[in-house]
Amino acid sequence: MKNNNKQNNIAFIFVGMMLGAVMMITVDAADSENRFLTLIIAGFFALGGLFFFLRAIFDNFIIPYINRRRAAVRALGKEGIRIMRKDETARLAYKGIYAIMSGKFPQAEEYLQQALSRSDVRQNQLFCIEWLIRLYEATEADSRLLWCYRKAVEFSPDNPEAQSRLGHAYFSEGKLDQADYCFRQALRYDPNNGYSYFSLAKIQLVRGQDEQAYETLEKLLKINENHPLCHAELADYYALKGDRENAEAECKKAQLCGIKDPDELNRRINAMLSFNETKFSGEDLPSMYYRRIEKPSDEDREKLPEKTEKPTTEQ
Repeated sequence: MKNNNKQNNIAFIFVGMMLGAVMMITVDAADSENRFLTLIIAGFFALGGLFFFLRAIFDNFIIPYINRRRAAVRALGKEGIRIMRKDETARLAYKGIYAIMSGKFPQAEEYLQQALSRSDVRQNQLFCIEWLIRLYEATEADSRLLWCYRKAVEFSPDNPEAQSRLGHAYFSEGKLDQADYCFRQALRYDPNNGYSYFSLAKIQLVRGQDEQAYETLEKLLKINENHPLCHAELADYYALKGDRENAEAECKKAQLCGIKDPDELNRRINAMLSFNETKFSGEDLPSMYYRRIEKPSDEDREKLPEKTEKPTTEQ
């Protein structure tokens, strides 16, 4: 962005110089003794201004336009151009992808939804869904994202990645039953899916099923003993129990295995341990520490009383 602004500024400077040169010609054309030299200088500045102006236009508009077109075609595969010539659905998908790359999100959604509605091949449906996910991630449309995750599972129930992604979305909303089901489905089709084991253990910890969570994490360690999230979750487990020695040991293992945010993990573990020892107010405590109450499904929402009691903190 800074380079583009710089080029724009240069272009405008030289355009101004070009206009100034034209004014010089106008003023001096009548009686200047050095009219020929003035014309040469003016022409030099005019050509320079024109060159940089065209360069700025080319770099800021033409090249990005061409690159977006090429990228949108490549997204359709090696034979994207041939496919578009024969398939109206592919042309709609291409227009949607190009619109995303151009920042025209409402148009992108319209094109991709049209392409999805006309697709009757699973691979093409999933292709449209994946681009809609990118669109809704860019626009932070969480409700539409959840719809996409559900659609992906509907089109491909045997895809462990799709199941895990939907499970994560349910977990974030507090719908633990649905999340649990999705992660178990992911493990059904991929028994070595580490993320699903980790997520199931997290659900079990949230529910207060500590021993089940520990067993799930042990299964994950047998699959991958260097899984950083597994060691981080074991650190949480021991911290919840007030076992400082094992919590700190698992925390170090998570760091050695490459946990993304070791400082956040340290703060979280120390907060839980200190809170157990009544030495800390608990501002860094994770929400998991409070043993969350699951959100009801939409079908059960009407059965709830108007007011519900707040969850109590486990000491």
